[in-house]
Amino acid sequence: MSDDSFDFAPTPRRVLTDDVVDAIRNAILSGKIRPGARLIEEDLAASLKVSRGPVRQAIFRLQQEGLVVHEAHRGATVGQVSQDDVEEIYSLRLALERLAIEQASRKAGARELAEIEAVLDRFRATPRADMSRRLVAELDIDFHDAIFRAAGNWRLYRAWETLRSQLMMFLMLRDALPDDYPDSWHRDHVHLLGVIRGGDMALAQETIETHINRAKDRLLAILRASGRVSSTW
Repeated sequence: MSDDSFDFAPTPRRVLTDDVVDAIRNAILSGKIRPGARLIEEDLAASLKVSRGPVRQAIFRLQQEGLVVHEAHRGATVGQVSQDDVEEIYSLRLALERLAIEQASRKAGARELAEIEAVLDRFRATPRADMSRRLVAELDIDFHDAIFRAAGNWRLYRAWETLRSQLMMFLMLRDALPDDYPDSWHRDHVHLLGVIRGGDMALAQETIETHINRAKDRLLAILRASGRVSSTW
C-alpha cells in the first residue's frame, strides 16, 4: 500500500465522551435500551456517574451514527428499524463495499490480507459452545472493516464508519443471522477473502453484491414477519 493510506492519519486521543458513547452504544446494541426508548440526560448521567455534558455530546454523536433520533415532542430516542431504512442503508452499503472490495483486490498486500484472515482465525478459535449471534455479528462487522482498511482509502473508510453502528443493530435483530450461521458465515467469508486474494476486481464486485443483497433480503424478511415494516428511525 502507498504511504498516503489512512494508516498514516493521526489517531485521536480518547476523552471521557468516547467512553460515554461506547457505554450508551453498547446498551442500545445489546437491547438494554430498547428501540423507541427516550434517552434522558439526567438518568444516563446518574447511571454512568458523569455530568450531563459528556452525555449530551454522546447523544449527538450517536445521532450522527444513526442509532439515535431527535423528535421535537420527545427529545432523543433510540431509532427503530423500518423497511425504508434497510433499503437506504443497504443500497449505500453496497455502493461502498463494491468500491472497497475492488480496491482491496487491486491494492491489498500480505499485511492487509493477514488482517482479514485474522478475523477468520478468531472465528475458528472460538469453541462452538461459545458461539453466539452477537459474536458473529461483531466478527461480521470486523471482517468488512478489514476489507475497507485493505482498500487503503481513508475517505472511503470514514464513509463506512457512518454505517457500522446501524448495521450492527440490524445484525442484532432476532434471527437476523441464518440458523446455520456458525457454518455459513465462515464459508461465505472465506470465499470473500479468496476472491480478494485472486485479484479479479470484476468478480470481487459481483461476489460482494450477491453477499450484501442476500443479507438485505434476509433482514427485510424478518421485518415483514415481525410486522415492523412501518417503523421509522
